[in-house]
Amino acid sequence: MAKVLSQNFDVKLYAPKVQPLVDVLFETKQFSDAGFKSTAENADFLIVQGDALRSHPFLKELKGCLVVDLYCPVPLEYHQASEGVSLDVRGMTSNFLCDVLLEQLVYGDHFLCASEKQREFWLGALTLAGRVNADRWPQASHADVSDLISLLPFGLSSQRPAATRRAIRSTFNIPADDFVLVWGGGLYQWFDPLTPIKAVHRLVSEGARVHLVFIGVKHPNASIAQHDMCACAVDLATELGLIDKFVHFNFGWVDYDDRHNFLLDADAGISSHFDNPETRFSFRTRMLDYLWCDLPIIATQGDVFGDSLIPLGTGISVGFEDLEGWVQAITILMTDKSERQKYQENVRNYSKGFRWDSVVHPLLERLETMTVAPDRSLVRSHYVSANQSTGFFFRLRRRYASGGVLSIFAAIWRRLR
Repeated sequence: MAKVLSQNFDVKLYAPKVQPLVDVLFETKQFSDAGFKSTAENADFLIVQGDALRSHPFLKELKGCLVVDLYCPVPLEYHQASEGVSLDVRGMTSNFLCDVLLEQLVYGDHFLCASEKQREFWLGALTLAGRVNADRWPQASHADVSDLISLLPFGLSSQRPAATRRAIRSTFNIPADDFVLVWGGGLYQWFDPLTPIKAVHRLVSEGARVHLVFIGVKHPNASIAQHDMCACAVDLATELGLIDKFVHFNFGWVDYDDRHNFLLDADAGISSHFDNPETRFSFRTRMLDYLWCDLPIIATQGDVFGDSLIPLGTGISVGFEDLEGWVQAITILMTDKSERQKYQENVRNYSKGFRWDSVVHPLLERLETMTVAPDRSLVRSHYVSANQSTGFFFRLRRRYASGGVLSIFAAIWRRLR
């Protein structure tokens, strides 16, 4: 995004940790750098995501336009990832994440999301945050939703990848003629790697030479906890006698600049998930790598990519936990070379619309005329007022519940002192 935006704007990219980049028109800096606050204060536009407003509260008070990237519906992910955590902790954490998100919905002037499906989801949340109002759209009959929230999915390099080595087959000792399915990302709780593993077992038991390779099961961010689903997948592959024979796990992580060598050495990319809210509103970034490398795709229905495979002719969609569907889909790609080539050609054509220049261009145009939201003052003042009053009563109820009236008096006395 920064590369494309820097063609028209003076861009500075801040993050918790950064590495120097070469051949770019923008600066990369860390939040801890002394000039961060002054740079933000003088910016015409600020694009933020995650907990940026909570970590750096001064960003909420700046005069520049605040653009909030809602690419990832974090509360839905946490709900899936927190299985096994105590209900009290899950409840408190979910409330915290929703509070962080609500703050973004209130303070943002414009919002970004990854798909039309996501836009419907976030539009509901924005409505409850008070962002659909007469200050923004005095003429209700001509309220253009894209004025509030626009699409910006993940993008692809315009440069086509070229293999420099056969990374999967050399790493896992897979014969050149065997059929390879690649799982291109982590194993998180909302994913279902178990059904594809069972499908491979069925096909191998019938004499097929098919492999499933998970090219990176350990998250590259050490602060992200390993998910139980990874252990479940390894246990199942071991139990079925497939581990290191027909189902392979890379327990490290593939270097970003080397990932194409792994993907181009596979015959198809796959993604499988369960039926839950995270699935419905997700945007699987790993799918973009499959598109970049012209891989036909097999994926579970229910998300943006899974539901579009058949209409676009880019792959095969299967049902949730549908073992027979997976066996049939793998068999088609493995045995029908002309069908696989047709999918590859459709993937190649479809991927052109996801190049970074294409997906960022609408934002580039919008920034040329964007101003602070006309309802900025209205919505923020209401939020601050409501938050102060509800916050006081919440603390009062919590104090009473923990120690009764005496606890309240003790807290008041400490405050007075």
